[in-house]
Amino acid sequence: MRESQLMFLQYLTGLLVVVFGSFHFLLISVLSPSPDKILYAYSGTSGAHVLVGGTLFYSWVRAVYSSLIWGSVLELLLTFLVFHVFNGFRVVLSEIFPGTRADKIITYALVIVALVVFIWGSRTVVLALNGGF
Repeated sequence: MRESQLMFLQYLTGLLVVVFGSFHFLLISVLSPSPDKILYAYSGTSGAHVLVGGTLFYSWVRAVYSSLIWGSVLELLLTFLVFHVFNGFRVVLSEIFPGTRADKIITYALVIVALVVFIWGSRTVVLALNGGF
């Protein structure tokens, strides 16, 4: 694949990460099945995510992640993120280590690592859809 096509895919997946990342944010906030409609909120003072309402029940989390629609959204987000991140690494490393041989080594190594990350992430989504983590 030509570099211009890869960069087009880089920009496209960046846009899709924003779109599907927004869906994911809505999933854990406004659309969550918890009574307060927010599973987690960002605490400006501690700089961490804290539980709103004090209690997070397994059934609420399971209700979110066992839905086929939301599982599909998460799988698409995973796909776009893996491509975007590892192609970005490939571009940066190819600029640091120029040359045809280095480019091939970098590309093949990152493809292998990206596949491992994608398979492990997909496994997690499938386990969640089947009701178990």
